[in-house]
Amino acid sequence: MKRFTGPAIALFIIGLIIYDVIAFIMGGQEATISFLIVTDWSRNYPMFTFSMGVVMGHFFWNLKPKGRIK
Repeated sequence: MKRFTGPAIALFIIGLIIYDVIAFIMGGQEATISFLIVTDWSRNYPMFTFSMGVVMGHFFWNLKPKGRIK
């Protein structure tokens, strides 16, 4: 399953980037994902911003594996 997870995440991120570029070209800055997150969700929903901090902490926290990762 580990072989599938990395490429799946990479394809998802690439898909978001492609969508964001197309949205910018067709609808301007206001149509992009980042504009929506920064100007709408983070201002109107403070728990969203806090939750993203928790998720980023989960992703990038220093983990010490118990055994060798295969």
